[in-house]
Amino acid sequence: MLRTVGDFLARGPGSWEVAGFLRDTPNAFSVLGNHELKIAGAIWGTSQKGWSHKQALSTLDRGQWEAWAGFLERLPAVIETPHAIITHARFNPRLAINQQDPYFTAAAGDPAPWIDLDPDGVPDWFHAMALEKPVCIGHIGYSRVELVPGRLYAVDTRVVRGEMLTAVAFPGGQIVQVPAGKNYYDEAAAVWKGRSSGPPLVE
Repeated sequence: MLRTVGDFLARGPGSWEVAGFLRDTPNAFSVLGNHELKIAGAIWGTSQKGWSHKQALSTLDRGQWEAWAGFLERLPAVIETPHAIITHARFNPRLAINQQDPYFTAAAGDPAPWIDLDPDGVPDWFHAMALEKPVCIGHIGYSRVELVPGRLYAVDTRVVRGEMLTAVAFPGGQIVQVPAGKNYYDEAAAVWKGRSSGPPLVE
């Protein structure tokens, strides 16, 4: 089975195809990322759109917007498997795993919700949670994948910026990486800002 840590939308070309794969594939699941939450809010008019959210929505037929917003808002805060726990950005240590708020775990709200790190670059919330299973997170491009060997994996390795696509296989925690073909973020930004190259956008 495939599980993702979210932020599959507005992070490069073909993101709606990725969303469709996650929606339509029985053994593929994702937690809610801040970009999915922002796009759902943009559709309902409850959140401010960044350029990447405007660009993503411009490639989707407006008649599909509300159905997609409903799907995105139903994505869970946490996915727990027999071998690991997956969330987007963080946990609230005051709440049990099954009580986590997706708005909080997605680190939505402020432009850059602060996540305190210890001197080794490990989020403070991880120490406070004392979870027994390994945890996988995204959201921040940390300096290494194994923040705590065998226990905390950061799989956002900036693939959209032209670096690495990362997965962790469980049981065992084997890290698998594939280099990105190019910097998709800068390419999409150039198309959106210049509208002079690349595929046409649907308004």
